[in-house]
Amino acid sequence: MVRHYYLYLIEEEFASHYFGKEAKIFDLIKNFQWTSIHDGSYEMLNRQVLYISRDLPVKEIHELLNGFLMHRKGYRRLGSLHRLVLSAEQGQATLLVKDRYIEIDAQGSFEAETIFFEILRKMDPCFIAMDFQSQRYGWLNPISERNFV
Repeated sequence: MVRHYYLYLIEEEFASHYFGKEAKIFDLIKNFQWTSIHDGSYEMLNRQVLYISRDLPVKEIHELLNGFLMHRKGYRRLGSLHRLVLSAEQGQATLLVKDRYIEIDAQGSFEAETIFFEILRKMDPCFIAMDFQSQRYGWLNPISERNFV
């Protein structure tokens, strides 16, 4: 079975505020992703998603992935597409970097997408990954609740 993830980089203020309430972010982005551009609510959903998320540091992401994976057997890059195939056909994952989000398609073992997740979490603690088909979501790097004194 193929797993399909969307990863968004959430503004730190919203990531902190919605720690433990990730379902609200998941529902907003799910509604946005599945709403037609011709639907009347599309523009409002688009503005809300733009407000809570950040543009991706695309160049930095590519450099980070290349730095960690370029010597790994089974890794290939073609433009914005990164592909990782595990040995003995245990699993594979493809990561595509877009301006506002990252898409990962994976199948087989969870190891291939986990490798991508581990690299991205080193870059920023505010990435949230969502698999709409299986209704799964979570922070790549759990954010501690902040105590404001």
